[in-house]
Amino acid sequence: MREYRADIDRIDTALAGLLEERLAVVRKIGEYKAARGLPVFDAERERAKLEKIRQMAKKEENADALARIFQYIMDVAKDAERRVPGAEE
Repeated sequence: MREYRADIDRIDTALAGLLEERLAVVRKIGEYKAARGLPVFDAERERAKLEKIRQMAKKEENADALARIFQYIMDVAKDAERRVPGAEE
């Protein structure tokens, strides 16, 4: 059990770093969109991204779980974009 928890801790550390990196890019995208009057939410892009995530699953049984996780990640990203001065809904 201890070994599994150590694995989870290692993975969580890697994920946290990657998610912070992703948020930094999200803020840049938010600035780009705000400067050009583009909306934060792009339904077609989000739908396509979630479908791509489902296809990335190595096991079909994980596809929906991965899509739900990424939906949450994208919801947080949209919130971060909305906080950019001049952001458009």
